[in-house]
Amino acid sequence: MSGKRIVAGIVSLIMFAAVIGCSTSEKSGNASTAGNQNTGQGQSAATDSKKNEQVYIYANAGNLALASTLSKKEDLEMVHKEILDRSGFEVEANIPPKGQEAEKLNLLLASNEPIDIFVGSIGAFRDNGAIQPLNDLLDKYGSHIRELWPKEWASAWDAVTDKEGKIWAIPQVPQLAEKTIFLRSDWLAKLNLTMPKTIEEYETVLKALKEKDPAGAGQTIPIVTNMTGLNLALSAGFMDVGYGPWMDQDGKVKPPEVNPGYKDFIAKMAEWYQKGYIYKETFTLNTERTRELIKQNRVGSAIIHYSVVTNIQSDLQQKTPEALYEVAGELKGPKGNITTMSGLSPYGWMLNKKSKNPEAAIKFIDWIHSDIENYLLIMYGIKDKHWKYTDEANHVFERLNQDYAGEYLTASTFAYTVQFAPSDPASKPEYDFLGKYSGDTSRVKNPATADVDYLYDQQEISDKLPHIEDINRMIEEEVVKFIMGARPMSDYDKFVQELYSAGLDKWIEVMTEQYNKVKAAMK
Repeated sequence: MSGKRIVAGIVSLIMFAAVIGCSTSEKSGNASTAGNQNTGQGQSAATDSKKNEQVYIYANAGNLALASTLSKKEDLEMVHKEILDRSGFEVEANIPPKGQEAEKLNLLLASNEPIDIFVGSIGAFRDNGAIQPLNDLLDKYGSHIRELWPKEWASAWDAVTDKEGKIWAIPQVPQLAEKTIFLRSDWLAKLNLTMPKTIEEYETVLKALKEKDPAGAGQTIPIVTNMTGLNLALSAGFMDVGYGPWMDQDGKVKPPEVNPGYKDFIAKMAEWYQKGYIYKETFTLNTERTRELIKQNRVGSAIIHYSVVTNIQSDLQQKTPEALYEVAGELKGPKGNITTMSGLSPYGWMLNKKSKNPEAAIKFIDWIHSDIENYLLIMYGIKDKHWKYTDEANHVFERLNQDYAGEYLTASTFAYTVQFAPSDPASKPEYDFLGKYSGDTSRVKNPATADVDYLYDQQEISDKLPHIEDINRMIEEEVVKFIMGARPMSDYDKFVQELYSAGLDKWIEVMTEQYNKVKAAMK
């Protein structure tokens, strides 16, 4: 597996599990056939002196959906035995068929077949009585689970906790800053410039890229981006809050497009577009075309999802070895930090309400969280058999084979993702970004309603705002017109009035009602 494929397997599965939902109870795919021996070289559990506790996991972490094949039988047996010897838990895994994960999970939860642990979004499972609160179990058996999450990411627990303080899941991801501004630092050096720290300095860089044309033959593109990238990686620098709904002085929640600072931001982007700093075709590019432009050694700055750049940098360096993209990590706008943190994620690892031994399930997850090598075991297999360290102190590893596919992966967590990395040089940009920037709360702003909007009643919003997508579409289309010059900035106030005519008053009413309702419940 290439370095980029490894990265996808590590990072994407944490996000992917929430989408695919779940598993199957078909015996033909049950990893519990991986052996029942109780002997071996254990590190912690004396498996021959006590009865091993049974734990049933639903293997919907997302890694198997990305895998081309499942484990070899003998390797699955070895990993099963190693987990047993080291933890004292007899783990059985139900393997979901690709494409039917959610349906199979629902069938499994409705049946009497054993299942303890699975991953997903807490909302529907909680509302349908399919899961159980974890507070007491975490207090008694989850010390390592709590310790693994840094205090800066405490909001991840908020997202899986209800208004009454009941914790319904163990979180997978904190709020992340995934959109950023990359610059070709080798071109900066060539142009005798430094990494910009202000918008004015950034404009100086863009002007130099345009005029000096380091790519040659007029091929240099100062900026490639899209609206999501601009909004989440830059617009906060022009507002007092991160990009997203905000609380106006009249006490009403309003969309960011009516924030006075956002108007200033769009005016600046329109100026850059007119000067040729923003690529003329940028709003029609798809991800593959953007990566192709980067690979062609044409892009000076990318304001986009980090992976679009990090996953292609090694390909670029094959032809241009000196090429190096770095994050403009200290860049600030007129109103400070430029990057917006993502919203809270209500996804996590849950316990089935029907679990016959929830204590064992939590203790097994706590064992995973107690040592990174326990996590690497269930994810990649046995050390020096399926993988080995190339830098043990920094947990840099190399896959030796694909004989174990990760059927026993449970409790996948971003808190571990930032603690290890594949040794392949192609993976380094991705892990550098994830470890240094993605979870750094000191360089970002939160949307004003980020602390409450994950608790909004989405069904109620949908019922009261049946045309909300029409408003969203109108906003994006018109904002792009302003940037591209198809509509003059002198029309911006008129555009805001058009939004009100299209139903923005109702949007504000509903969102303000949701905000106030959640805030009142939190008191």
